Amino acid sequence: MNHLPKISQESVETAVSIILRVPALFLIEIWWRTNPHTVISQLHSDDVEIIVTVAYYMILILAVAVATLPLRHLVIFYIYLVCAGLMGVAGLISQAYVAGEKLEHEAEVYASIGQNGAEKIHDAGLTALLNNRRQIERLFFHILAQVFIAALVAYLMEIKNWVKFTLLAFALPVVARLVGFPVSELHLVHNFATVYTILLILFCIFNHLGSIIDICKEGIYVAGVTVQTFGIIPVALTFWRTMALPAQLLLFWGLMFLLQIYVYVYGEHIGLLHEGWLVILLASMGECCATPVSLLALCVAITYTSCAILNLTKLYLQGLDGFDNDTMRGWTEGFTMLLIAVQTDLLDLKPLQRAFLMSILLFIVGTSLIQSMYEIADPVLLALSASHNRSIMKHVKAVSLCIMLCILPLYMTYFICQYFEMDFWLMVIVSSCLLTSVQVIGSLVVYTLFMYDFMRAEPWENLDDIIYFARAVTRVMEFIVAVFVVCFGLKESVVGEWSWINSIILVVHCYFNVWQRLQSGWKSFLLRWEAAKKVESLPQASADVLAQHDDVCAICYSEMHTACITPCAHLFHSICLRKWLYVKETCPMCHRDLAVSSDTQTPEEGDEHPHDIHPDGAVGADGDGDEVNNSSSSSDPDLDYDEAELAEADQ
Repeated sequence: MNHLPKISQESVETAVSIILRVPALFLIEIWWRTNPHTVISQLHSDDVEIIVTVAYYMILILAVAVATLPLRHLVIFYIYLVCAGLMGVAGLISQAYVAGEKLEHEAEVYASIGQNGAEKIHDAGLTALLNNRRQIERLFFHILAQVFIAALVAYLMEIKNWVKFTLLAFALPVVARLVGFPVSELHLVHNFATVYTILLILFCIFNHLGSIIDICKEGIYVAGVTVQTFGIIPVALTFWRTMALPAQLLLFWGLMFLLQIYVYVYGEHIGLLHEGWLVILLASMGECCATPVSLLALCVAITYTSCAILNLTKLYLQGLDGFDNDTMRGWTEGFTMLLIAVQTDLLDLKPLQRAFLMSILLFIVGTSLIQSMYEIADPVLLALSASHNRSIMKHVKAVSLCIMLCILPLYMTYFICQYFEMDFWLMVIVSSCLLTSVQVIGSLVVYTLFMYDFMRAEPWENLDDIIYFARAVTRVMEFIVAVFVVCFGLKESVVGEWSWINSIILVVHCYFNVWQRLQSGWKSFLLRWEAAKKVESLPQASADVLAQHDDVCAICYSEMHTACITPCAHLFHSICLRKWLYVKETCPMCHRDLAVSSDTQTPEEGDEHPHDIHPDGAVGADGDGDEVNNSSSSSDPDLDYDEAELAEADQ
């Protein structure tokens, strides 16, 4: 029988801490959105200016205290807050009882005929009360509710002496009604109970004020010593992690976002429903990032959402075996959102402008997220084709995801161009989105070539050249897109409005996306050309030499039907040796320099492989296949060359 996993105490405490600290973020958000001068001007009184100002900053202090208090003190604070709320509920119940008694008494007075009837009702007092079943039920319910609330407050505050009976102050209206107190004056008893309860709460606050001040002083002292010892950045990072601030910000922003959607759907902005749900979502997101706190919370929410999407992508491609819950994923998208929002002064815009700008920001974040998904899918797709994996479902998943990643950027580009006029900034954003589609197409082409080679009866000798050509076409398309963006930026600078920011972005884009791509492509071409020239200058092994060698290629460990012979008399596939020479111009077996011509290369004395190369390409009598095979299994650490470097050079 499978048992449910046990939840650790640490997890429970972390969850409780997150939930209890989220209201502090709402207080800070309200504090930031509220202007005390506006409140003072609405009250039309200069006498309350000091009171409003003090209350304004006291709210901030309270929010900071709730956000930084240790969990034990935070729980005590909420217990006192709940007790105050319960006393408020008791006051509302008492007020409702008094109002009900007054309404029923007035109804009886109006129903009576003449002053005599009224006097009879008034004189009846307790007798009429006991004869009225409805009044007895209301009286019993009120007494029961007041006793329950008083007992609960006494339990939470751990009051065990006679003071707990003073919590029954709101039961005084019932007592007054039973002793025949006039119903018309019953509200005086309720007011007395209210004043008494407020004084009791103030007395409790002042009684614990010393402890509160001591806790604050201790916290400030410990924080100051910690900052002086370790520095502000390590302390801030530790506070960020131990207080689980990302989770707090995520919960805070999610609740605020749902509340804002509810306001737009059912509130005064009912006209937004005719604009569609997309406008409602954008307007809600724009309204939920009007302060630095909510903007940071939005970036954290984007980070968590991106992390979930990327983890689901890896889970979809590789299943549970290859799934790793990497919590560092998604931070690129979150930081991108934060940097662009700060750069574009998102907080200073009006709500409508913020909503329109939010669409551009989400487009940029979506482009970055699609690129991250492609970086996860690309190695999986190529590994499936290169390793000849026979699982059809894995191939279908990888190919379908890549097709989606190819079509989605094109659709996003088409959609964004329908609503915004093309300028340099939008061109840069759109180009980065289109580059993802180009890269996905290149990966699908390489995947198709590998699968075609797998279905062939014999190995495809020219596969490496064709793959290089396909990748080269992809790089050329990326280079053309980058050049087009530069040309568009130059046109905007000359014909349109010139600015320093656009010029800086243009220079950076020109250097990294044009000049660096050109250098990288030219270097790759030269390496490949030099490697091909070296391999073509080597003699080819005859059928007798291959039969005498009777071994696999020491680079790819595949059977050799054709091979070339190095000056040091080692045999390799021409394609494999060319790939090796992209990175290192030495023999993979003995590490002799292959850059020297074979005519001038002579065996050194004491060589481990004293083979001679005959003019017909045959191996001398001193070398045989076993010796070569033993060399291929040497424990020399240089022989285990990094295959990732070979793949990078091949690209």
